[in-house]
Amino acid sequence: MERFTQASVLALVGISAADLRQVAIYVVCLVIAISIHEFAHAFTADRLGDPTPSREGRLTLNPMSHADPIGTLALPVMAALFRLPLLGWGRPVPTQPSFYTRKISMRGGLALVAFAGPLSNFLQAILTLGVLKLLRVAGVSSPGLDGILAVFFQLNLVLMAFNLLPLHPLDGGKILSWLLPPKLSYIDAFFERWGGLILLILVVALPEVLHLMLSPIFKAATWLIGLLGL
Repeated sequence: MERFTQASVLALVGISAADLRQVAIYVVCLVIAISIHEFAHAFTADRLGDPTPSREGRLTLNPMSHADPIGTLALPVMAALFRLPLLGWGRPVPTQPSFYTRKISMRGGLALVAFAGPLSNFLQAILTLGVLKLLRVAGVSSPGLDGILAVFFQLNLVLMAFNLLPLHPLDGGKILSWLLPPKLSYIDAFFERWGGLILLILVVALPEVLHLMLSPIFKAATWLIGLLGL
């Protein structure tokens, strides 16, 4: 009876077993990608001399230390099930620029810590492509495994490109803050105040604009996949 009830509920909302499998794959890939992303932030801050991430238990690859109950689990599952824009985030890594080495400015240090996250996603994507290629060469690839690796590859590209958008509270906002000369600091102040709202509008109301902004990344990915014969 319990199995019949679960199947009936899933049928009512138009969710198949294949949909649930894709949701599970997406969520697992997201948790791994976000955990490495946040660890990269923590590792970079630690290397710059800030003990805060280590003290807060964030200098680890353990997903439980980086996962946000809503941003990493609940929201991605709901978005995938009901075909909403795929969103996800981890718990921000705390860092105090005042601890950074004096060899670099505090703004520069914040930019480095911020950039480490998207860079980790890029490296994960490249590593995934390498694994796909090795599996093909070795003749041990399978459609199921290839599909999972493809999801992980695409997801990391999305996270990289999305986080590099020059809006606070994204990593790109901190990078922009460092790049802008003092006379243009008002631009950073504007994005710091309104960046969250602009981001919400892009994701919820104007997803086609967001897609257009991120499309160069996907075109480059398609070219790279073709170059490797995948």
